[in-house]
Amino acid sequence: MREVFGNRNFRRLFFSNLFAGFGQGMTMIGISWYLVEMTGMARLLGSTMLISSILVFLIGPFTGAVIDRFSRKAILQIEQIGGFIVLAVLAAWGFWGTYHEWMMVLIYLTTTFMLQIHYPTQSALVQETFDQKQYNAINSLLEIQNQTALVSAGALAGLLLVKFGLQIVLLLNALTYLLAFVLLSGMDYVFTVKQPATKNIRISWRQQFNQGWIFIRERRGFMIFGVSALVPFIAVTLVNLLNPIFVRQTLKEDVHIYSLAEVSYSIGAVLAGACIAWISRKFGAFSSMVFHFMLMALVLALTVVLPTGWIFVLLSAFLGWCNVSTRLIRQNVYMQLLPNHFMGRVLSSLNSVGTLMRLLLLALFTTIIDSTGAEVGFLVLAGLLVVSGAGIMVSMRMLMEQVPSADEV
Repeated sequence: MREVFGNRNFRRLFFSNLFAGFGQGMTMIGISWYLVEMTGMARLLGSTMLISSILVFLIGPFTGAVIDRFSRKAILQIEQIGGFIVLAVLAAWGFWGTYHEWMMVLIYLTTTFMLQIHYPTQSALVQETFDQKQYNAINSLLEIQNQTALVSAGALAGLLLVKFGLQIVLLLNALTYLLAFVLLSGMDYVFTVKQPATKNIRISWRQQFNQGWIFIRERRGFMIFGVSALVPFIAVTLVNLLNPIFVRQTLKEDVHIYSLAEVSYSIGAVLAGACIAWISRKFGAFSSMVFHFMLMALVLALTVVLPTGWIFVLLSAFLGWCNVSTRLIRQNVYMQLLPNHFMGRVLSSLNSVGTLMRLLLLALFTTIIDSTGAEVGFLVLAGLLVVSGAGIMVSMRMLMEQVPSADEV
């Protein structure tokens, strides 16, 4: 990892993502709590997440084609400057006016859209810019960076919201996006897949999207693995809906416990980023992945069985560990298996399926949580993780035949 961090271009990417991730983390934590606090119910936050998932599902096919057509660095910078403009305008409004529900929804939708673009673009840029032997170290360092940003965001979000109000949070977030843009500007970058991209411009968006699905269908086990591997991320997204309701209604705690749980989650995630490469080499990537699926299911079940504040904070660390471990293994396998000029379309195709699953679960949870409590949601997600862990077991043999080195990822 020391060798990778000695690379000037990587350091630019690392610190740019660090500041952008800090802004994204504070925004999502602050808005999620604010939406629940405004109404005291899950319906507004759940409806907002549902709308964001519908939009992501509709634009998903196009984002993949954009990532494969254009400079990945330029896409990330457009995302950063767009985040700065939206948050700066809404922060300024907060100093002179009152925030309305539609403003909170707008901020949430904007941040979700940027996250939808950010991660597949980042994966394509890393695969395009750095040597294959560095993927494992780079992905781990970027995950540590991301979770370090979330630790800082979680630690400050609760304090700033209570003492200074949402407008200060949004102003700081806007400035982090601007700083991220400046840092990434100094990264040396050449769009190396220009020839396939030029060819793609002459192909319709629909044809390009179909090419991603054809690639997936032609590889045995890839669809099962790809959809199953998304379930921890889907679970964490839905936990973001359940947590503020669980803290407020079941634990009877305030924003400080909610914020501490976010910090705990990120600490677990940082430790996973530092350790998962060694764990994968020792026990095998796919075996490690299945283990973490089952552990994550157990953590969600224990959250319901042991409903106390300090246990909730502790279990959040294990949740972060499991989510990051499975995501890093999945990402390393994709970088081994996918050609760079297909990366955006294939990942977007899989994300579309994941978004549809998230839509259905969000619709279910938004409908029932106010009457049943968040506990039912945690148990549903635990069951889904067990099923998806079995999906990884079914698909891993077929994928290992196509990626002989996957178990060393």
